[in-house]
Amino acid sequence: MKARRFNHLLQKDFYEELICGFVSFTAQGKILSVNKTMANWIGISYADLHQRNFKSLMTESGLVHYNMVVETMLTLNPLVRNVTLQFSSESGNFDALLSAESYKNNDGEIFLINATLQKVPEQKKLERELLQEKRYAEKEKRKFEFLFNSSPNQLWTADRTGRILMMNQKVMDYFSVKSPADRFGLGGVYSPDRLRCFTSWKNCISIGKKFERELRFKGDQGDPEWFFVKAEPYHNVKGEIEMWFCSATNINKQKLLQIASADELKTNLISAYEIVDKNAELFMSFAMKQSHVIRKPLANIMGLVQLLAQEDISDNLKGMMGLLMNSAEELDQMIKSGHTYPELPGMDNVEFKK
Repeated sequence: MKARRFNHLLQKDFYEELICGFVSFTAQGKILSVNKTMANWIGISYADLHQRNFKSLMTESGLVHYNMVVETMLTLNPLVRNVTLQFSSESGNFDALLSAESYKNNDGEIFLINATLQKVPEQKKLERELLQEKRYAEKEKRKFEFLFNSSPNQLWTADRTGRILMMNQKVMDYFSVKSPADRFGLGGVYSPDRLRCFTSWKNCISIGKKFERELRFKGDQGDPEWFFVKAEPYHNVKGEIEMWFCSATNINKQKLLQIASADELKTNLISAYEIVDKNAELFMSFAMKQSHVIRKPLANIMGLVQLLAQEDISDNLKGMMGLLMNSAEELDQMIKSGHTYPELPGMDNVEFKK
């Protein structure tokens, strides 16, 4: 007799003190039986909890989920396992995993539901954090894709070996690429610039050096155009190159103007030196004629100086006559050498095409 009473008390205490909540209720939600663990979670007295409806213990979202999911599942299948519901309590809302079994009468109507609830606050918190991180990552991804595609430049990324990973819409439109999975690679570089580009790009990849170069791209439509291409290596926390961020800015108008200006300057210089060469003989003839005109009175001066030096004059005057003769001879030497056409300074190594 004592053993049976002890087993009865043991079973009762075990039911009341289970680590999970246990509740029996009707299909309408009227609580028939509930243990103390569930009462402690809700935060009301054990007696008051018996007067409550099971559905009233849930939050609004939890009740919607119960009506739409749990009740439907129990109607089709007597057993439901691990459905997450949210409940209200005096200390705040909490989440619990509900497993329930339904019992039907002869008419096929549910008259009893036995359910266990396992409180899982940490698991649910982790799920919410993961969900928030996922939503944030998706939001940031959409922002990045919008910025990536709205840029006026051509943008693409490549792995550490140089293989293209993704590209923006500007690249796809220019090279008529149908999908980001397609590759344009060095085939998009104008063929005369391709070898120079490949050599430089391969060297930058091998040593991790930033790539910067003016190149011509040729899309599927139109003539080749000049672009300023730049590729920056992105290093991870270990200092290793993880990928390359690349961009191409169209500089075709500026480059063509620069080339045209250089060609015009070269043409003007060639024309100027052709004029100089053509008139060189005329300049030399004029210089020789002018030298004869100047040397005639100079020769008379030198002759008069020589005659005066033979006269009986003072030593001071003879000295002055000597200085005058030296000056006249220097001037005569300058005139003699002046008829040759002088080279223009700084043009020794300049070559021109005529």
